[in-house]
Amino acid sequence: MEYIACYGDSLVQGFPFGTRYSWTAAVEKAAGNSIKMLNYGLCGDCCDDILYRMRQYALPQYVHHVLFLGGANDILQGRSLEHILADYKRLLEWCEEKHYSLCVVMPLLSAEEELNRHLLNLRQAVELLCKNKAMLLDLQPAIGLTAAERSRAYLDGVHPKAATYESMGNYAVEYLVNWLEIKN
Repeated sequence: MEYIACYGDSLVQGFPFGTRYSWTAAVEKAAGNSIKMLNYGLCGDCCDDILYRMRQYALPQYVHHVLFLGGANDILQGRSLEHILADYKRLLEWCEEKHYSLCVVMPLLSAEEELNRHLLNLRQAVELLCKNKAMLLDLQPAIGLTAAERSRAYLDGVHPKAATYESMGNYAVEYLVNWLEIKN
């Protein structure tokens, strides 16, 4: 079995349903017994909060893969793109130092068009920064690419419905299995 330490905000945690109904739980279910997703998501966390938690607590020795999803709360809290990207740089450095293979989940577009303007800039910057340094996983196709699809996928504009979390996990499993096979 392969273990992936999943760090992030409410979108990793599975808010408002909890970790048992998150997209990471759906990955485990779809992968059978081949992947265990250790869910370290915490609602409300910004990238610096997530990094702090990553550095504070040692992962079990059998964990060699880290997944990261963050940035939307940073934007909502008014943090600049430069500060968010500095956190992503620290993430890359930490994973390199610890010899963890990293998967960065691209920030997810919401049903809020004003927020999406900032999220699109963040997505582009994260892709440029992390390309060739981490696996990039874009779950947006599982949520929806159009405004109408995104509106139907979310409870409140930013948090997925239970069925959307399941779709995200089912979509992600193939990419994660391939990532784990490449790195082994």
